[in-house]
Amino acid sequence: MGTQEEAAALARGTYPDSYWPHIVEGVDYGRELAARTGADAEIVTLAAYFHDISRVEFGAEEHNVRSAQMARQWLEQRGYADDRTQRVVDAIVAHMRPVPESQRDALALEARIVYDADKIARAMGMGLLGGLVQLGGEIPWHDLGYEPLAETLRKAHQATQQVYESLYTDAAREMARPGYERAIAFCDQILEMPAFQAAEDS
Repeated sequence: MGTQEEAAALARGTYPDSYWPHIVEGVDYGRELAARTGADAEIVTLAAYFHDISRVEFGAEEHNVRSAQMARQWLEQRGYADDRTQRVVDAIVAHMRPVPESQRDALALEARIVYDADKIARAMGMGLLGGLVQLGGEIPWHDLGYEPLAETLRKAHQATQQVYESLYTDAAREMARPGYERAIAFCDQILEMPAFQAAEDS
């Protein structure tokens, strides 16, 4: 069994079933982006399998650093090359938040790809769905007024736009664009309905 296959087996046995689709999505998007950009697909794949692995035990806070440490230890135990291990670690550390524009040239292509692969679904409006689900859990639908729904849609619109604009690669923006445009148009069309306009003006 190769390193990628071992990493896949470890990841499948570690992440809960509810989280596994996100990992598969990240791996699939990462490999496609690597193929489109010429990035090292093995580095991207290993980083994608490990990028959130510490969340299972330690939670979300600074999980990029903890996950990178776990990946380093695992790769070193298998005799993986030091320079390639460092590239995997760097990509995991970089996946959580974008770096400022002035620092992007120093970021390895594989790190950009792992960030983009992790964020494409959100850039296509997944945050909109999550926001609506959360709102439905907080307020019964039969009690839901226009203003809370409008606020959720406005926040989702802003968050989706910010994530899309944060994507590093043209390839990722191209992949995300159809979903992104649909999500933005959906928010805009709903918010332009007379009932929502009236709620905002009241």
